[in-house]
Amino acid sequence: MSEKEISLKELLHRFWQARVYILIGVSLCLAASFIFIISVTPKYKATMIVAPADGYALGDYASKVQYDRIAALPFWRPKDQEGASTDFYRFIHTLRGPSASVILMKDSNVLSGINKTLKKDIKTSEELAVYLEKTLRVDPLGATPLRKMSYHHPNPEFATALLRKIHLVADQMIRRDRRHQSQSRIDYLENSLAKTVNPDHRKGITNLLMQQEHIKMLANLDEAYAAIVVEPASSSPKPTWPNKPLIFFISCALGFFFGFLAWSLSRKNEGDFD
Repeated sequence: MSEKEISLKELLHRFWQARVYILIGVSLCLAASFIFIISVTPKYKATMIVAPADGYALGDYASKVQYDRIAALPFWRPKDQEGASTDFYRFIHTLRGPSASVILMKDSNVLSGINKTLKKDIKTSEELAVYLEKTLRVDPLGATPLRKMSYHHPNPEFATALLRKIHLVADQMIRRDRRHQSQSRIDYLENSLAKTVNPDHRKGITNLLMQQEHIKMLANLDEAYAAIVVEPASSSPKPTWPNKPLIFFISCALGFFFGFLAWSLSRKNEGDFD
């Protein structure tokens, strides 16, 4: 070992010599953390767990039905390798997107509840989308397609209500688009069927038309379309921010470090260090 390296015993001895500086540093940091805790507004954490809607089963069945061995093309929800509908992934990205924000902006309760926590009020849908991108978390649960939505707010009732509102808005937007898409296909297929004379072609168009009728029926059902709620929105019984134990622990660590640093600098200036 070189002369500049010190043993554990020597290090502990130096800590003991710096005990007054360390005590002062810890006390100051704890006082600062206490002032911070009492000055900030406590926030509650609201959570909701969602999963891909299982209503597409009938649509998948309709897309695979064969009449006279004529396969119907799969117009129903495309799925990934895990079997989750791509409508669900669209739902996840729609939650915090500008399109959903445009609808949320029309709800005065949503705006007033959010603006109470901000220094500058949100006035446009773009600003609301940026706010949701920062504050609304969507985390995967393990290797499953399930997602956990979480949001912090000083009012636990508002936090849970906002999660329910956002889920409803995003789900209904996707339902509306699918319904319009299906109706457009139905109109086109009906027009093609009226102009087609070939029996084989008429059978194929009829199969596709029946499939789109299934899709339209599912889009009109009174149930979640893209994402079902596995665990309804609920709020923590106690505020989760600020995290008092963590803040006090970090304050003690910082106070110890700065206290020892101040003692070391003072000893160095006095020329007491070897």
